Amino acid sequence: MLLDLSIFADPTTLTDDFVTTFADFATAEKHISPDFEPSVAAAKTALNNYDPRGYAKSRNHLEGNVSRLNPYITWGVFTLPEVQRAAKAKVSGKDYQKFVNELAWKAFFREAFMALGGRVYDSLEPYKYPTSKRDEMPADLESGTTELTCINSIVQQLKETGYLHNHQRMWFAAYLTHFANIEWWHGEALFYRYLLDGEPGPNALSWQWVASTFGGKPYYFNSDNMQKYGHEPCRGVLFDDSYEALNDKVFSGYGKGGYAKRPKEQPQTDGLPLHPRLLREPGENPLVVLHAERLSDSAAVLDACPDAPVLVWLDSDRFQDEQPSWMRLHFALHLAADVVRNLQQQGREAVLSFSGEFEDIVQTAERLGCKSIAAPDSWHPDTWEYFDELDEVVPVSVVEDEPFAKVSASLRSFSSYWRKAEKEAMKR
Repeated sequence: MLLDLSIFADPTTLTDDFVTTFADFATAEKHISPDFEPSVAAAKTALNNYDPRGYAKSRNHLEGNVSRLNPYITWGVFTLPEVQRAAKAKVSGKDYQKFVNELAWKAFFREAFMALGGRVYDSLEPYKYPTSKRDEMPADLESGTTELTCINSIVQQLKETGYLHNHQRMWFAAYLTHFANIEWWHGEALFYRYLLDGEPGPNALSWQWVASTFGGKPYYFNSDNMQKYGHEPCRGVLFDDSYEALNDKVFSGYGKGGYAKRPKEQPQTDGLPLHPRLLREPGENPLVVLHAERLSDSAAVLDACPDAPVLVWLDSDRFQDEQPSWMRLHFALHLAADVVRNLQQQGREAVLSFSGEFEDIVQTAERLGCKSIAAPDSWHPDTWEYFDELDEVVPVSVVEDEPFAKVSASLRSFSSYWRKAEKEAMKR
């Protein structure tokens, strides 16, 4: 399915580069997710309708009361504080505390990605058990056509909907890494291609956490665990054994880690972006540029520049590098287009660009009579580098949305981060 240009109030608001660049992604695969509508209205409805009561007790079950808001959070329709406040208005106690704790995992992984950048795609530490992995992805595992129906169903759901419950993600990651004995990054790439909520930090570092290359021990499961939380297990296979037997057979007795030590050097966060000098008041006659991490009609930068035209910009070079599925690309583009439409309906001049050249941003600014750029902040280090380079050509100001927590903390583990961030986050 090609991008439906009728969603625009005026299709001529596409920048010149859009259609030709978009055509480069044309593939035979035209499947889109049946479960997630790529629109601001659908996102707001989902947030308004979600009630976290029962979350703490049920969240690990496939049919548990999880929010399924993550695709909209990933693309920046909502910030983490906005989601937290919506939950606080409906629930308190353990359910609220656990829900905020899970939001904090997203913040933790984003902070780690800002600190580590592209290093998240390399094993940060040794495996914590003796192992030698295969550096290849079997075709039947990637296609979900193995002899294991409990594994196949996870792959098939991923490709059908673009979403998996967190337990399904961990089961598949543990199966691929520990039982099929394949390097974790092959599974990470598969997930990132299809997940609508895929982010480099949370996706890669979650895989490394399961693998034990960003943690003290491997995560693994058995068939009873699958059944307990609502997934049809595979019986008569290796992971049908007890945890004690798996520890001996798969991990040589190191199922609780300890075969290799964690390195002393660990990522840190100081709560600041890569280029803090860009955090400044908007300049003269700004053009607001909304990027892929903040596809929203309510970003703080819009309030800071109430009369400015808006360019909703997706970096086509990044998409070319990532090679997303059509489903993921379709979701991002339609969501970006819907933001443009909403801004137009609010009386804003707004256009959509799908380009990797910042000269296109400069030319759009010149065409609209703008002398500076104002943009939302970002959890993606490449976006900060992009705006730092752009600032050499035209002044760039970054306007922060409310942070989840701005702390100086070790990122060695989630608990190290949360010890520092919890007090600030829970004040909200």
